[in-house]
Order: sequence, then C-alpha cells, then structure tokens
Amino acid sequence: MVIKQRRVSLVSMPWNSATRPSIQVGILRSVAEAAGWRVDSHYAYLDFYAMAPKMIGLAGDDWAQAYEMVSERLYHLSVGDWVFSRRGAAPEERAEYFDLLRSKRVDEATITLIDSLRAVADRHVAATTERLLAAEPEVVGFTSMFSQNGATLAVAERLRESGYAGPIVLGGSNCEGPMGRALLANFPAVDAVVDGPGEEAFAVLLTQVAAGGPLASAGRLVARGDAVVEVAELVPADQLTVPMPNYDGFFEQLSAAGLDRLGAEVSLPVEFSRGCWWGAKTHCTFCGLNGATMRYRSKHPDSVAGELRHMMDRYGVLDFFAVDNILDLGYLDTALPAVEELHSDHSLFFEVKANMEWADIRRMRRSGVRSVQPGVESLSTEGLRALRKGATAFLNVRFLLGCAEYDVRADWNILTGYPGETPASILAQLDLVASLSHLTPPHVTLIRFDRFSPYVEAPGSYGLELTKPFPGYRFAYPELSEADLWNIAYHFEGEFTDDPRNAELRRRLAARIRLWRNRHEGASFTYRLGFACVVLDDRRPGLRQQRVTLNGDQARLFRAVIGGTRFRDLQAQGWDGPRWEATLELLQSWQRRRWVMIEGTKVIALAVRQQPSAYRTPPAKGAPKRARTQIPLTLTSPATRR
Repeated sequence: MVIKQRRVSLVSMPWNSATRPSIQVGILRSVAEAAGWRVDSHYAYLDFYAMAPKMIGLAGDDWAQAYEMVSERLYHLSVGDWVFSRRGAAPEERAEYFDLLRSKRVDEATITLIDSLRAVADRHVAATTERLLAAEPEVVGFTSMFSQNGATLAVAERLRESGYAGPIVLGGSNCEGPMGRALLANFPAVDAVVDGPGEEAFAVLLTQVAAGGPLASAGRLVARGDAVVEVAELVPADQLTVPMPNYDGFFEQLSAAGLDRLGAEVSLPVEFSRGCWWGAKTHCTFCGLNGATMRYRSKHPDSVAGELRHMMDRYGVLDFFAVDNILDLGYLDTALPAVEELHSDHSLFFEVKANMEWADIRRMRRSGVRSVQPGVESLSTEGLRALRKGATAFLNVRFLLGCAEYDVRADWNILTGYPGETPASILAQLDLVASLSHLTPPHVTLIRFDRFSPYVEAPGSYGLELTKPFPGYRFAYPELSEADLWNIAYHFEGEFTDDPRNAELRRRLAARIRLWRNRHEGASFTYRLGFACVVLDDRRPGLRQQRVTLNGDQARLFRAVIGGTRFRDLQAQGWDGPRWEATLELLQSWQRRRWVMIEGTKVIALAVRQQPSAYRTPPAKGAPKRARTQIPLTLTSPATRR
C-alpha cells in the first residue's frame, strides 16, 4: 500500500527582490520536510518579474529600475500593495490616489507605470492561483512583509473563490501583534496568522492539519475564532537553532521563468542571529524591527562556515546577505575566523553597530564581509543621544574611516526630523560632512514612526502625538475602518514641537549630502607612509587641492592619530609636559585644514590609506594610558569661535 505524501505550498509574492530568494520560504521548507511533508516552494514574484515586461513594454535595466521603484522607493506610499489590492479600481478612486502620489512628488511617467501594473497584477493573481490549485496542497502558507500584503491577500481570496477549502496561513513581519489580528478580522480567506518567529508555529499547524482537526491557537499560531486571545510570551532559547534554508525551488523557478540572466546577480539570504543585543539594553527610539522579541540569540559559531560552504557548493553562489539585525560580536573571535579558513572569494553583508574597532573591521573583511550597514544615523553626538544610539560622532566617523581603510563598503543613513532634534545638531553635521567627501556618502532619511518602536509604544515620552497611519494605507485598504487601519499599519505620521529653524537647516543638510553624492567619484584624501615621513594627498571638492609631505615630529604625530586616539595617550607617548601646548595647537591647525577630527579629548586622522588592504595591521588596542588631564577644549576650533 502506497501512502500519499502530504503536500504544502509555501508562497512569496511580489515585491521581494528578484535576485534574492525568500529566506522565510527556504527555512519553512526545511521545517515542513523534516516533518515529512512534500513542499512546493513558490517564489511567485519571479513569475511577476518575468511577466510584467512583456505586458507593459519595458525590458532590461528599465524594468529592473521600475521594479525597484515600486518595491523600495515608493514602499512608504503603499504602491506595491495598491497595485494588487485595487486591480479593478474605478477611475475616480485611481485619480484620488494619483493625486496623493503627485503631492509626494511622484512624476507622471511613474504614475502611468503604476496604473499599467494593475493589469499585470490581475493576470498574475489568476496564474498564481491556477498553479497553486494544480499542486493540490493541503495547506497554503504565505510569507508577508513590506509590500506583500496586497498580492498575498489577492491570491488568498482568489483561492477561496476557486473553491480551495484547505487552511490558508500568513506569517512574516506584516502579521506581528495587532497587524495579524487585523488581517484575521478583515480578510475571511485567511484562517490563521503567525505572530512572530514562525518555525515552531508552522510545525504545530502542520501537526494539527495532519491530525485532521480544526486549527487552534497555540504559541505564536493564532487561528480564526481565537484571534482575541493574547499570544503566550515564549522565552526563546539561549541559542538560535533554526534549520538551514532550502533554496532549491528558487533556482528551479528562476530557470522556468526564463530569468537565468539574473543568476550572476543572485545573493542568498542567511540568518545567524535574531533579536538585537543593543536593543535589549537600550532600545533605539526609532527602531521597530523586533516586535515579537528583542532578546538576542545566535547560532552556534561552528555552524556558520558550514552553512556558507554548503550553499556555495549546492547553488554555486558566492554572495550572501545576512538578515540579522546586528552582528554577534562574539563571532569576530569564533565564527568569522572559521569562515576565513574557507579560502573562498565569497562576499558577506551584515548589519553592525558602528562602535567597532578597526581591528574588528579588518577581521570582518578578511572573513569575506565586503559590505555592511552600520547604525550610524547621525554625525552629531547630541543627535545620537536623542536617538539613544549609544554612540558618538567620533565613533561613527572612526568606523567609516575604518571601512575605507580595509575596503569594506558602508551603506549608511543620516536620520533627521525626529523629536528633540536641535539646530546645533544639524549645524554640527553640516560642518563635518565637508570633511568626509572622500568617504562613501549616506542617504538622508526623514524619520518615520514605526510600530514597536519607542516612538510608537510611548509617544508621550518624546513629546510626540501620533496623528494617523501613512496615507497610502487608506487607498490600499479602502474598506477598512479607521480603527482597523491603525491596527494594520506599520508606519505612522506624528506631530511634535519642532524648532522653527530646523526646516531650513534640514534642507541645507540634504543639499550638502546631494552634493557629496554627486562629487564623490572624484573625491579622495589619502596618506602614504614613508620610513620617516607621511605624504598627504587631498583631492576633496571645495577644499584646497594639495599634496603635502610631513616629516619629523609632524609625521610621527600624524601616524599616532591614524585610527583615532586620546590626548592622554598621546601624552603618554611623549607629547607631554612643555611639548603638549604646541602639539595641541598643531592638532587644532590640522582640524582647521580638515585633516583631523577632534571631539572632546579624542582625535582621529581623516585621510585613508591610498591602497586599502584587509591584511594591513590595524592600530594597536590598549595604548598606554596616563591619569586624565583636564584640557579646556570644545568641539569648535578657535577659528570658528572668533
């Protein structure tokens, strides 16, 4: 007697990146297969990515840019959700939505593109539904994050209209807390949601289906009819034990969709930790990334190199994207040296905290970490305190210089428009960025008030009043009540008392950053070390173009401030006593020339090595220390104070 293997379909809808498989689908496939289920991994966004160019007449780079426009740049206006949820929108409704887009400076060509994508979405919903029904799954599970709700709900509803009677479950960040309850309450096609990490909840759901009984809430699984109950707070284990993702279905579907040309651009998501060790101590005011649990836990370090080696061998891909909120610093001494021993030309991306030593950056680079997203957020120490970042402007600049020194690309942001921002904090950044044009420029981002962040959880603590969800939600979900819109939304608008001078200063800061980005390609400020000299070559826009050779004590002093140091450590190295006053004057003159940055009693050289190398010895830690000397110095140079 042949026993038919139970079957489950796992689905990820647009607007996931077409060059990156869904890690949620990959992990849950491993969970389901371990439980004896046959899995159809359906990366439906690949079908959409292949279908759209033929229907709307875009191809190649034009379509790639259009897809990124909707999925990334217009995400905050709910464009991706609207395209699917309002496929049959009447002309009047469309006109009202397009007026909103125009008010947010979306151009007419982009609006025309958005309107044309509704027909693609309609065909894609029908095709996806047909494929899922053909697989005859007993369970259909969708992962939904960012702009995937509209497409996910559209297919779930079409499945029900087509007679599918099996359980439909949603998981992902769009289902955490009140958002998942709102989905259950307003969309009858959905039978259950997973509130938070999904591996255990999904295994429970499969067990319930296999037993033939109705779905019932358990742990983080919330079933229809039980949606009013609170999810039991599960204490995570000290170590993360989720399985390695299985991406076989992604590569099969990439080829079936005729998208083999994207193969060279594919980067594989990997996960080595969850939660945030910094947020567990001090929750950054704006961060809403850890709704279900903040407690930090990571995989055993011995497993990291093995996972990367397995994926390189199985898929022939060498580029990896860690979805971790923050790098486990313990990995610097454990997992990453083992990764380095793979002796492969892979690349890794991690999100990191920007207070790392140069030796840590060097260690990351030698293990294949070629790009990072550091939590810089501001180049003002005052602003960083307001954001509860636990960093200073000096530490952030030191990190960016270290990335340039060891050839690690830093993709970073400057946040502005937040409660408590002062003109002084913006002015400090306006002055500092003129010194940094040789480093990778940031993006300037206006603060958003995100669910689960301290701003949204306790707005009164910041003098903030939340006024409404972002306006795009109203158009993506026109049938929802105001209360349900509040529950389903992740981003909110708010009002607070702002210094009237800030608006103009923010415009100036944004303009300065645009100038930085436009001129960065030709900007440089480098040093070369000779036996007894230092050669500086300054080619930063807006500053004096010069090549200077430092000799003798000046060369030794400049060497001493590469990588950053403290005044008391300089004094311990011989620049003390009668020599200190002259040394301090020299450092201040270098600050006026924008060769160094001084903050309080710390100083760092702003030039970077002409030839970056991950194999260069970093500045030594634990420099000799002396008792702290009181030095009357502020962030402002004497020339500025006059």
